[in-house]
Amino acid sequence: MQILGITIERRTLLYGLGDVFIALLALPLGYALRVGVEPPSLNVFGVLFEHPLVSSIFIGTNLLTLYIAEAYDSHQDFRRRLQIIRIWAAVFTALLMQMSIFYLLQTWWGGRSVTLLTNLSFAVMLTGWRALMSQLRPQLEPRNKTLILGINPAGALITQVIRSHPEQGQIYDLVGFFDAMHHDEGSSLLDLPILGGTGQLSDLVAEQKIGTIIVALLGGMSPELTKELLDCKANGIRIEDMRTVYKRLTGRIPIHYLTDTSLIFGPAFSGSRGLQRGLQRVSDVLIGLIGLLISGPVIGVAALAIWRESGGPIFYSQERVGHNEKLFTIIKLRTMSTDAEAKTGPVWSQGSGDPRVTRVGAFLRKTRVDELPQFYNVLRGDMAVIGPRPERQFFVEQLKKKIPFYGLRFAVKPGLTGWAQVKYRYGASEEDAADKLSFELYAIQELSPLLYVLILLKTVQTVLLRPGS
Repeated sequence: MQILGITIERRTLLYGLGDVFIALLALPLGYALRVGVEPPSLNVFGVLFEHPLVSSIFIGTNLLTLYIAEAYDSHQDFRRRLQIIRIWAAVFTALLMQMSIFYLLQTWWGGRSVTLLTNLSFAVMLTGWRALMSQLRPQLEPRNKTLILGINPAGALITQVIRSHPEQGQIYDLVGFFDAMHHDEGSSLLDLPILGGTGQLSDLVAEQKIGTIIVALLGGMSPELTKELLDCKANGIRIEDMRTVYKRLTGRIPIHYLTDTSLIFGPAFSGSRGLQRGLQRVSDVLIGLIGLLISGPVIGVAALAIWRESGGPIFYSQERVGHNEKLFTIIKLRTMSTDAEAKTGPVWSQGSGDPRVTRVGAFLRKTRVDELPQFYNVLRGDMAVIGPRPERQFFVEQLKKKIPFYGLRFAVKPGLTGWAQVKYRYGASEEDAADKLSFELYAIQELSPLLYVLILLKTVQTVLLRPGS
């Protein structure tokens, strides 16, 4: 399902609602364990109403740390030891955050022992709740017989995407393919039968009791097929476009099956309107200021390490392509030798195995510390906090010729982090650039305050759990 433009799997939503309910139970239980109140006299909402600030901090910090620990990944089995350890580590981190906040606010509704017992109660109940859900895996939505209209690469792609998402595989009960121009009825594609080609679509839909048709045609539709689809829709059949389903399930856009009209009539690009542009700029400046203040000591230590290892310049500046393809100078901590491209010229980065990277530089790249000086670029207005990563002009000219719609990524400012960075591995080739563009175009179209915050959280998650990815 979609909430404020963000696709959230029903199991993930169920986890979140269950965690909030368990937190509401843990609040009075922790207090009762400390003062000796009998269970029958517990008031689940008593602590919440009497101490709303403390309760909100308790619930909010736990949900935040659980999200960063990937405890809302619907594909995880929370009966496994690693996942249980992650849950308890997340709750312990939340406990430390709560104690720090309560100490600063001088808001102790029951003292350290109550805070500890409340989090302990929450961790125990949470572990049991997640293990139960992993064991049962209930069906969250009725199965819906689905027909793929289009025997072509687009139809094959959406079939594979649905199958790769277990929850969606339960909702979309794929029964086969149909194409009015195809006459090999009785054969199969991807282990799904080809059901049509000789009869009318409406007859097949009625015979197979189809509930959803996913249209994956690469060209236009004939008047006859258009009329049949309209008849199906009039009879309550859900008609969905392959691109829309793909975008909803993957959080990316199928650029190889994208059309000019789907972009023109699609959502507006992020930051293209005055109010949204102004709010994003305010957020960028605030985050940029906070980022520079917090990262200042880290940058200082890193600068000393760079100087001690190889001497030479501490910072590295380079021209990158920014908003509307205007050039700007990006600032980073130097991670390569000073003459890294003297003989080769511009070449793709080889990630962690790049021989041009120094030992200190490898660590800085893995931990993303080399990117911290770019908060200055954000304050200057060259970059945003969220957006496509800025690329060098040499590569941009190549990629624009080979990747469709590549120039659209410059409709917004480049960013410190972005949807592609948290959803895709480190890019180091033209193929990677194409894959990352599919995520970048999604964020350019769908960026909302919720997605903005989600990218920030996933950035923290990536740095902590998957450094160097």
